[in-house]
Order: sequence, then C-alpha cells, then structure tokens
Amino acid sequence: MKKTVIALVVLLCAGSAVFMASRYLLIFTKDSVVDQQGYLGNRTNDAGIYSSPPTGLLYSPISIDVPSMDSLMLLDVDDDPEYASIELQTFDDARGRGARVILYRHRGPADSYYTDRRFVIRGTAHDTFYLAPDMAYRLEVTPSGLEASLRMKDRRGTPVELRIREAPRRKWSRGFLAPIGASGAIAFDYFPFFFMKGMNFVSRSGSEMAVRIGGEERRPKKLPIPVDWKFVYLSRYTAAPIIGRWNAPREGILRPLRPRDRQVVRDGDTEYGLVNNAGHHEIRRVVGRNDRHSVSFLFSPPIPDLPCLRNGIELEGRFCAGADDTPGIIAGVYRVVRRGDAAEMKIRPLEGWQPMPGPVWVRRWRWTGRMTVGENGTVSMKSEWIREQ
Repeated sequence: MKKTVIALVVLLCAGSAVFMASRYLLIFTKDSVVDQQGYLGNRTNDAGIYSSPPTGLLYSPISIDVPSMDSLMLLDVDDDPEYASIELQTFDDARGRGARVILYRHRGPADSYYTDRRFVIRGTAHDTFYLAPDMAYRLEVTPSGLEASLRMKDRRGTPVELRIREAPRRKWSRGFLAPIGASGAIAFDYFPFFFMKGMNFVSRSGSEMAVRIGGEERRPKKLPIPVDWKFVYLSRYTAAPIIGRWNAPREGILRPLRPRDRQVVRDGDTEYGLVNNAGHHEIRRVVGRNDRHSVSFLFSPPIPDLPCLRNGIELEGRFCAGADDTPGIIAGVYRVVRRGDAAEMKIRPLEGWQPMPGPVWVRRWRWTGRMTVGENGTVSMKSEWIREQ
C-alpha cells in the first residue's frame, strides 16, 4: 500500500512538472483565444431602450480599414549596438510591386523605408518615413519554407543586408496576433489589429541565415524555448498578413447610411450586418475587406441606434474580432451610456494571444467615442484610443 501511494505521488509530481514545463517553457502558436459563440451568446436589446422613433438612418461608431500587404518577415538581431530587429514587408497589388523595411532600434522609435510612397501605411498622421528606391529585396514563402534577402542603406548610409534560406519544413504553424501594439517603437492612433495568418518561425535546424549591418556580421537571435516543439530563430514570416486599422480617430460630422429594409448595407469596403429592433437599425456585425482578406467584428447584444437612446440608459455587451475564416482572435467588452444629447461608447479589449508568461498587451488599450446630436439633427462624433503604459 505504501509503495502504491509513493508511486501515485511521484506520478502526480511528474505530471505537474510536465504541465508547468509545457505552460512556461514551451510556446504553442494559436490563432483564436475564445470560442466566439460561447463568449458572445445571443443577447438582444429591448425596444424600451429608445425614447424617440426610428429615423431610418444608421450612424456607425465602428470603422475598420484593411490595407493590402503581400507578405512579411521579421528578424531579430542579437549583437548589433543600434538595431534590434529588421522587418521586410512586400506589396503586390493594383499599386504595383514594392516593399517597406522597418528598422527597430533597441530604444526609441523605428525608421520606415519604402521603395515608393504609394505603399505608405501610416501609424499616425505624424509618421515620418524615408524613400529607398534602390532597395534590393526578395521574400518568397515556398512549399518548403522561407527564402528572403535584403540589401539597402539606412538614412545615414549604413548598409543593411540579410539572407535567409530555410530548411524544408514539415509542419506549418497557425497564425497569431502580432504584438506590435505592445511597444512604443511605432505609434498608432488606431488599434493595430495585425493578424499574421499562417505565421512560422524559421527553424534552426538546417536553415541558412546571414545578417550584416555596417559591414559587420551579426548573429540572428535564437528563441531559447521551443515553439510548437521545435527550436527556432526569433525570425518569423507569413505569406498572408492581414492588416486591420481599427477605429482610427474621428472628429466631426458623421455621414449617415440609409439601410431601408436591408439587413446588410455596404459603405465602400465596409459591410454592416444589421438587426431591426422596432424600426431601429442596430449593428450586429462589421466587416472590412481588401481584395484578399477581411477583418470582422461581432457584437452581443448589437450596438444600439445611439442617437435615439433614452436619456440615462446604460448598456453593456461583448465583442469578438476575427480575420478571414478565423473567429475569436480578440475579445472584450463594450459599454454605452446616454446622457443628455450625447451617447458615449467605450470598448475594452480583454483577450488576445501572446506567449506565456508575457503580458496580455491588448488590455492596455481603451477606446472612447462620444456621439452627439446637434440642434439641427446632425450627428457628430469624437473618438480616440488611449494605450496605458
């Protein structure tokens, strides 16, 4: 009996050790953080939340823009005194072909270099960037892995070069949310919903990698713990980056949409899925698209007809955001309060994947939008994101 108890204790300790190792000493990529249906439920709004009759107009507090990008790779450097990371983005669409390189410093803001200003993706209205038309680059994601190269000079004339040829890989990882919104290297006045669909880390085994900065060989950084059971470089890439600019700041008059009796209404590249609540148009779903990808948001209960809300009403709900056919990438809560001639909506993201035991960076972001009805019936809104340090 005593030996049996000892054996059980040993097994329990071993199991606990394996669990802790898998939780803190391994990284498993994953695309979703919540089960969307279970998280949202199917809540609705009571018609009694409204004090004025429906106008037939739709004023949306939510916006999502999805710029086009062809592919992306990001390589971390271990021993350069100035630069910590090199990111290469490529474009191939109606604008033509081009590239952007972001050079991240150990401290301070990053520098962006474009082959042509047509491909500029701004973080804020005050972003600065540099043109590098002589940049030579290659970024191909083949069935066996990554093949990439770069040759350029930074704004002080320092040469920056890299070359990667990945060993054939058998297993492809799942996508995940890029933690670009966690650092101050690039300032964003919108929420950077950047989903790296099918992103992989370059395997250490058998891969060729070379980095030179200022004519000096630099070591590509290695991740000290396995990713999906494999040792890798801290170098990752995707052939399907999905770039969502969520709720860029607004200030001014809102242009209404006229859904009439339609459950789906489109405004440019944005689509709204609506619910009719006693004639009021409520927003259940918002989808932004480019020619390849989409970013979508679901709200439960739907976002109400804000200008028609009853004074003093307070409502709470949940949301989930997804990309293409992957739901539940980000999840959180929202709150609506009507006071006098203004309805205020707040959004707080709560869930988003990151390697354990890192911080959940999405929780640092807060959005507030204040929608005001003027004496002449016009509706205006002022909104912004705030990122807590």
